[in-house]
Amino acid sequence: MSDEELRGASLKIYLHLLLANEPRGVRDLSRDLGIPVSTVHYHIKKLREAGLIRELPEGYVVSRRVRIEGFVYLGRKLVPRLAIYSAFFLGVAAGLVGVTILWGNVNVDRLIAVTSSAISSALTALEARRVSKNLAS
Repeated sequence: MSDEELRGASLKIYLHLLLANEPRGVRDLSRDLGIPVSTVHYHIKKLREAGLIRELPEGYVVSRRVRIEGFVYLGRKLVPRLAIYSAFFLGVAAGLVGVTILWGNVNVDRLIAVTSSAISSALTALEARRVSKNLAS
């Protein structure tokens, strides 16, 4: 299994292990993800053969991180790339509001910039949320 082939139940199991704070057993994964135990066994075998997970006495853990399209790693967290863009636009909007308050110079250009930055932040945040939900399902 190459990194590009990680999808479906294998992806769900991999992500669940990646985000877990502790090793997870086959029955735990089956219960948490609503996947039959036999299916979990099959995908665990594929993930182990690919070197993506390893078995500890307590259960399975991720042994190698893979690149997941549209996401970046921030520490242990897997974050949608769009969430970073959303934070950037929110920062721009907040900075413009701060400058406007500090200088007391409200004009149409600044209002348009604040509004467009705020709308861009909201839209990218909503899209990041949608992408996250789609990845988990």
